[in-house]
Amino acid sequence: MNQNSEQVEIPRDISIMLVDDHAIWRGGVRSMLEDSEFKVVGEASSGVEAVVVAKEVQPEVILLDIRMAGGDGLDALQALKKELPKTSVVMLTTYDNPTFMARAVVGGAAGYLLKGIEQQELLQALRAVAGGELLLNKSDLLRSLRGISEHETLAQELIKPLSDREIEVLKLVATGLNNRDIGSLLFVAECTVKTHVEHIINKLGVSDRVQAAVWAARCGLADSPPLSD
Repeated sequence: MNQNSEQVEIPRDISIMLVDDHAIWRGGVRSMLEDSEFKVVGEASSGVEAVVVAKEVQPEVILLDIRMAGGDGLDALQALKKELPKTSVVMLTTYDNPTFMARAVVGGAAGYLLKGIEQQELLQALRAVAGGELLLNKSDLLRSLRGISEHETLAQELIKPLSDREIEVLKLVATGLNNRDIGSLLFVAECTVKTHVEHIINKLGVSDRVQAAVWAARCGLADSPPLSD
C-alpha cells in the first residue's frame, strides 16, 4: 500500500426518519437519500404515529410534513421535540407560508424546506442541519423571531449561566450569521466560535442553533447585538 496515498474520510451514517401521509412521497425521498450518509431508520404516516416510531428508532434527523390526514405536523413537531429534544426536525412541505414557518421555528424546527427541492439541495440542507449549521436564511430566521414574545424564558433557569462572550456570540447567532461571519466580527477563529456555540446549545438544553436563537429572542437578546472592541 502506498503510504503517501491520501486517506479519504468516510462520513458516518446519520439516522433519519420520514413523516408524511403519502407513501409515494416517502419512497421518493428514500430514493433521494440512497448512497448518501443518511440512512432511513423509520417512517410514519401521521403525527401521532411519528411520535411512537421516533421514540423507538431514536433518529438524529426527522423530515416532517405539515398537512397530514392523521394530524397536523406542527402539533407533532412539539410532541417530537418534547420526547426527543436533541433530534433535529426539518419541516418539508408544499406551503410557502411565513406563518407556518414562524410556528415551525418556535415549535422547535431546525429548518423549513419546500417539496420539489432537488436531491443535491436536500442533501446539502440535511448536512447543514446535521453539522449544527443554520438552515434558514437570515431574513427568514429574523422574520420568524420577530413574532416571539420576549422574556418567556429566563436566564436564571439555566443549569450553567452563559459567559459574557457566549452571550455576545448568541446575540450574533440570533441575527442569522454563520460561524465564519461571527468569527470575522469578533476577530476569533471559526473553530473558536463553533466551540462557543456548542457550549451555548448545551447550556440552554436546546438541539441546535435555531432553537438557541429562539431562546435569545424570548429573553430579549436578539436585537442589535453589540460587537467587541
